Amino acid sequence: MKRALSFFLAVIMVFAIVPFASAANKSFSDVPRNHWAYKAIMDMAERGIIDGYTDGRFRPNNKVTRAEFAKIMIAAADVEIDRRSVKQTFEDVPRSHWSFYYVESAKPYLTGYKQGNRYTYKPNEPAVREDIAVAMVRLLGYDKTKKADLNQLRKFRDNQEISTNLRPYVAIAIDTGLMQGSNNYFRPQDAITRAEAASLLHRALIERDGDEDKIVFPNPNPPAPPQPELPESVHDNFSNRELKNWLTDDAVGNWGVINQRITAGSNDKDLEHYLLPLKWKESTKPEKYELTVDVEVDRTDGLAGLFFNGTKDNEAHVVYLDKNRVVLGKISDVEEYKVDVIASARYELKSKNKLKVVVNGTSVSIYVNDQHLFGNQEIKRAGTKLGLYMQKDAVADAPRRMTYLDNFSFVATR
Repeated sequence: MKRALSFFLAVIMVFAIVPFASAANKSFSDVPRNHWAYKAIMDMAERGIIDGYTDGRFRPNNKVTRAEFAKIMIAAADVEIDRRSVKQTFEDVPRSHWSFYYVESAKPYLTGYKQGNRYTYKPNEPAVREDIAVAMVRLLGYDKTKKADLNQLRKFRDNQEISTNLRPYVAIAIDTGLMQGSNNYFRPQDAITRAEAASLLHRALIERDGDEDKIVFPNPNPPAPPQPELPESVHDNFSNRELKNWLTDDAVGNWGVINQRITAGSNDKDLEHYLLPLKWKESTKPEKYELTVDVEVDRTDGLAGLFFNGTKDNEAHVVYLDKNRVVLGKISDVEEYKVDVIASARYELKSKNKLKVVVNGTSVSIYVNDQHLFGNQEIKRAGTKLGLYMQKDAVADAPRRMTYLDNFSFVATR
């Protein structure tokens, strides 16, 4: 809002060098409907921001000097002049000049001239189009937020007339639509007229504030936004052989309960990976959830744990314990022995191991026995299936040597 008000002040200052007529006069005898700036001039007059002379004319072709332009930019940038600390920069704008404080205080938005160690401002010369390009780009902050595309200048036949140090600003002004050319000419050294000032500042107002919309003001005591639905937690100690918490029809391999622990196997010799999907409300797609399971080994290397991001084609991310490490990987084919390892950490396998996987968006953290081992920040979501995982070698020597899973839990959190 502060900048918008500053622009209004800037426009007022453009026309401050002459007396104004009443704002009720919305037509000017020297601005016919076919004038190229008619719409901009009339729109700003309708807003009560600008008007013409007392004789009913607008005088659209009157020039604006560089000194007057400095005063405009003081208002546009809402600069407060501190007369105590202003020092003279330009040889041709001494303290006795009426525009001294305006020129010195508006320097961040203006152009000047340097010859050796001498600086001049040429206050009585007309401000030109490349000057207002610099001022508008800097005032809107585009010189810091947008990259200058100098190729924009090639469309103009007179692009070589643009001052070398000003070319990036002119390119940004063109690229953002703040300024335009005419008939393949930009006219960088043409003086700024009152009509052009009205048109350019009008365009800047639209760029800054956008079109007017009818709105509803926010409720001072708005209701709390609805919280996303969370699926119910699931806990299973496998005391029930019926596996009611699991999608056994979608399982890969044969899963069963032995002595209140679960394990897997298969008569299909081609299967290398066994998956048992959990029965849960997958449509909720929680951002964060935790999977926990006890991996119990009886003279095996473990090779079991949890899976998540599972798809209908049984692709999934898996986390499992091996003899001397914990592995995060991905399986793409349950009949292929290979696991694409993403990350791993050293861990000495025990007879009972509590494995926990925390998924938070695309980030995954792995814990064993409540100790954080490692994580990964770039796990892309593929599917919503999750549950228990076991490799074929975990039960290759069953029943003499086997791996079991117990005390499973699934908890979604905000």
